[in-house]
Amino acid sequence: MRDRPREQGDPTAKRPGGLSPGRPRLVALLVDSVVGALAQPLATSTMAFVVLVVCASALVTTGQAAVAEQQVVARIDGTGARLLTVVDESGSGRIVAAGLPVVGAIDAVEWVLGLGVVTDVRNAAYPTDERAVASRPVYGRLPTELAIVAGRAPEVGEAVAGRAAAAALHLADGVGSVVAADGSSTVPVVGVVAGTGALARLDETVLVASEESADAVVRTVYLMARDAADVSTLGAALPHALPAADPAALAVDAPEGTVALQAVVSGDLGASARRTMLLVLGVGLVVVVVTTYGSTSSRRRELGRRRALGATRSALVVAVLTQVAVAGVAGALLGVVAGLVVVHRLSGALPPASFVGGVAGLAVLVAVVGGIVPAVLAARRDPLKILRVP
Repeated sequence: MRDRPREQGDPTAKRPGGLSPGRPRLVALLVDSVVGALAQPLATSTMAFVVLVVCASALVTTGQAAVAEQQVVARIDGTGARLLTVVDESGSGRIVAAGLPVVGAIDAVEWVLGLGVVTDVRNAAYPTDERAVASRPVYGRLPTELAIVAGRAPEVGEAVAGRAAAAALHLADGVGSVVAADGSSTVPVVGVVAGTGALARLDETVLVASEESADAVVRTVYLMARDAADVSTLGAALPHALPAADPAALAVDAPEGTVALQAVVSGDLGASARRTMLLVLGVGLVVVVVTTYGSTSSRRRELGRRRALGATRSALVVAVLTQVAVAGVAGALLGVVAGLVVVHRLSGALPPASFVGGVAGLAVLVAVVGGIVPAVLAARRDPLKILRVP
């Protein structure tokens, strides 16, 4: 006997695409859930406020620690935590300037700068002035730690003077020329530089831009690592990486103690911030569970009607969690704004963008995770018992 075709109004009839009324398409379900969240302003606003408080509290408590960590690490890094110095004191090491670009091309190296043999120079415009300052050939482009404060960067054959050297030679504007103490050569001066950190010692020196040739010998090499974690590795490899006749004659000064201090400070501040963050998120999770449970309990008749009309348990769970997520995103955005305003007022700076994004994401995640248990409990209620209750 052939089955009679189901009538058009039959609630068990299949929809186009093979979906029953209890299993709507995912996109349609999500859209319906978002509309439902907007249609219940009180419940959505309450959940958004909870997430706002969680997000703002996390930012205010741990954001200041993140700012402090950023500032302390920057201060330690500013003292030369990534700067390595190689010195050929006896001159027997004979570092060849032509090999410096090869070392500078290493991924872990930010920049490399070589200095040649020291000579004395005077201001060529004052031949009777006996005051002299140290001058050294410089190989490589001047880094940002040697900032041009007057004039311009030198080309090969030109020189720049450190601030102290420029003042001693009456070249404060960075324009003029210097002559070797023995009168053998004259070099035009085109600028004044100011060294920062460990390179501040070059403020008393005239630096003559020189060609990185195979005949040029370097006595001092400054190398900046891209990351403090690479300092130890570079310090061990530099004597062999530099093109030197006698690597054993090279002395490497690597600030490993400063790097260790940076790691300890960063680790201690980070651990304290993580513990505070976990406490705030844990309290927030409990509050979200209670809030979501109260919201679903107040909507039990509405959810019961949906189940009676054919909605599956999974569809109800998705609907509740989507509404929680919508409120969570809104609360997280407002919490980020409020938290950043407070942190900036208290510390005068803002935490890193990655930290702020992580806190906002965790706040939304806490809201969704906290809504799972109440959503499942709401979906498992018997719709007949719910609808019989007046």
